[in-house]
Parts: sequence; structure tokens; C-alpha cells
Amino acid sequence: MSRTSASALACNAILLRDPLSALVGALLGYFIPRMWVGRRIGSRLNSFNKQLPDTIVLLSNSLRAGSSFLQSIELVSRESPTPMGPEMGRVVREVNLGLSMEEALSNLVRRIKSDDLDLMVTAIGVQQQVGGNLAEILDTIAFTIRERVRIKGEIRTLTAQGRYSGYLVAFLPIAIMITLNLINPEFMQPLFTELIGQILLVVGGIMMLIGFFAIQKITDIKV
Repeated sequence: MSRTSASALACNAILLRDPLSALVGALLGYFIPRMWVGRRIGSRLNSFNKQLPDTIVLLSNSLRAGSSFLQSIELVSRESPTPMGPEMGRVVREVNLGLSMEEALSNLVRRIKSDDLDLMVTAIGVQQQVGGNLAEILDTIAFTIRERVRIKGEIRTLTAQGRYSGYLVAFLPIAIMITLNLINPEFMQPLFTELIGQILLVVGGIMMLIGFFAIQKITDIKV
């Protein structure tokens, strides 16, 4: 989607013989859709991870009350908000349609790329094979996940400045180019009409992208 948008904006600007608009359109068309989709995915995953410890405690309490694991999952699907409730409801429907609990939980892990969820599902699978008190295992996992969420929050706070620096690296040069072009178009014209200017423009764009992704990689600390 983002590449299509970038190509459309760039081609439209080229047809209008406006190289600056072509460059700006291509960059914005590439970055903005990717950032929007990424933020939506990240927001949903973050909501799921925040709900997971309480979900595990609810499962544990339901098991202690004498419910089966499937009944406990069904309880979570009714009591939990989005996205946890609908996802657990899908697990229940898949089991009712003939899948094993292990297969339904594996499908859940494939849909939700969460390390915490993967830890829970792995522990459940091991317990089903070797036995043990699942309620106690879930309590331990809930504590571990809460600690991990707390540490992730601290890391995110500490790396916030670095992440914003990445966005500054990406968009400040574009803003400066637009401003200079509005103030003094003749000053910017050699960048688009002369070979050396075009080369510098391409090199600058590549370096800007490298800097942006490098900063994002550095501030993406795994816990």
C-alpha cells in the first residue's frame, strides 16, 4: 500500500514537472502509510499484552474453581475487552469446530505476535504433556509477564528521546527543503536540474533513511 501511494504521488508530481514535490510525495507516501499501519498493529499488540496478565489470573482462578481449561477460556472470552475477548472467543470456536486445544492456541500465537503469549502457550503445552498444577504455573507466568511489562515500560520511557530523534532525522530535512523552496526557489533549482545536485539529493535521501532505521533499531531493546 505504501509503495503504491509513493509511486502515485511521485508520478503525479513528475507529470507536473515539479521534482521537489515528486521527492516529498515519494517520501511521505512511503513513510506515512507504513507508520500508520505500524502504529495500529503496535497499539493492538500493546493492548493485548497489557490484558494478558489479568487474563492469566482469571484462567487460574477459574481452574481453581473447578472449571475445565476450555470453560476457563470461554469465561475469558466473555469477560475480557477487545482484543483479548474476541481472540479467546475465536479459540473456543475453533475447538468447538474440531481443532485440538493445542492447535487452537498455536493459531492464536500465529495471529498475535506476542512473546508473552508464546510463553503462556508453551507452558500450557508442557503441562499437558508432563502434568502438574496448571493454576500454579499460570500464576508464576502472570508474575513474570507483569515484571516484563514493567521493565518494558521503563525502557520505553528511557528511549523515548532516541525514537523521536529518528523521526526528526527523517522529516526535518524535508521540512527544510520545502521551506527553502518557498523562500528562494532559484536557490534550490540546481539540486533538480544539475547532475551533481541530483546525485547529492539521492545520497542525502539514502543517508536519511539509513539514519532513521539505525536509530529505530538501536532504541528497539528486547526484553
